[in-house]
Amino acid sequence: MIYLDHAATCPMRECSLEQMTEAMQKVYGNASPSYPIAQEAKAKLDQARSVLADTIGADWKEIFFTSGGTEGDNWALTGAVEAGLPERRTGHIITTQVEHHAVLHTCAYLESRGYTVSYLPVDEEGFVSGESLRKELERHPDTVLVSVMLANNEVGTVEPVQELVRIVRNREEELRNADGEGAEPGREFRRKPARRILFHTDAVQAYGKLSIDVKELDVDLLSVSAHKIGGPKGIGFLYIRKGTRIGSLIHGGAQESGRRAGTENVPAVIGFAAAAKEAAADREKENATVRRLQLFFRDRLRKDVEEACGIRMLWNGPEPEETEEQTGTRRLPGNVSVSFPGFDQRTLLINLDLAGICASGGSACTTGALDPSHVLMAMTKDLQRSAGTLRFSLGPENTREEIETTLHVLTETMKRIQLCPRTSSEEL
Repeated sequence: MIYLDHAATCPMRECSLEQMTEAMQKVYGNASPSYPIAQEAKAKLDQARSVLADTIGADWKEIFFTSGGTEGDNWALTGAVEAGLPERRTGHIITTQVEHHAVLHTCAYLESRGYTVSYLPVDEEGFVSGESLRKELERHPDTVLVSVMLANNEVGTVEPVQELVRIVRNREEELRNADGEGAEPGREFRRKPARRILFHTDAVQAYGKLSIDVKELDVDLLSVSAHKIGGPKGIGFLYIRKGTRIGSLIHGGAQESGRRAGTENVPAVIGFAAAAKEAAADREKENATVRRLQLFFRDRLRKDVEEACGIRMLWNGPEPEETEEQTGTRRLPGNVSVSFPGFDQRTLLINLDLAGICASGGSACTTGALDPSHVLMAMTKDLQRSAGTLRFSLGPENTREEIETTLHVLTETMKRIQLCPRTSSEEL
């Protein structure tokens, strides 16, 4: 098997598997009671929380465990707007057209509850424009939340989140100043307290690959998942900046400082922390490896498929960075998204699968769906391009030989399709 779908999930790191297995055998206490075995679990939980906080420059009290990225996104959006406006279900949310469905479907849910939502467009490389955000903030003075992903899961575009946050903070200042207008001449006017427009970023794909500092980003909420970095599935965290008002998504006990009910999954948290610590320590080395593979894959695609076979190929998203110093500034290392207009995505994937090669057409959460990629449609508005798109996402354990094998299978499949253009995907 050749595994080229690391954006969907990653093989577990040995350190994570070992520490999680040991914890399941020895640290089985519930972290809430006061007896010794419970307090041991509580201590392990807090140690892991501190390790994870360090990976994003946060305080350990700002880390709240979730079941993964989807819950983190749901909690961030729903909890933020409902905490800010608990009585009158009104207020505006700004997000983008290329977010993960965990954000987009939550926004659709909130629209059904009475909130309004703006969906920012992107350019042909998948980048959000700061000017489009500025215009939406001016158009909607009742904006309570902005949510923009840190890196796209389908095409790897790294969004300018720090710049976008700065625009939001400038808008807050404008609103704060506007609150003070209208005072009678000669009378001291007491201004209203500053209105915080919360900023959330989905960092599920970026975490472990990009250097993240929540203080530099100045975000209020950030969601992460463990299995994208070689940790266990079913665990993640939501960073909640100290002082941020956010409602609970899951109600019950008083776990996670009363914000997220449910017995904590201590072994999974321990496995998560182990994977995160190793990913942080090895990030530069692993990024260098997958970036070289990414460039090799791109160049061979253009040579073996586009030039040698005469097949039209389109690269999706920004070009990979050419130097190690630039890695991750515009595109995630390891992400290879390419389109072959006129070819059927499903046919290509079936033939890759038959050869033991794991790849995808886009987001793992939409595999098998007949709808075109919302990300590529937002970027290109080209249905044919979307229908012929493949995503390969590389890991540090991949080799050039695996990529060469993949290219051979892909080109041979395309040659057969060109000879028999009416052959169905089922027959192939």
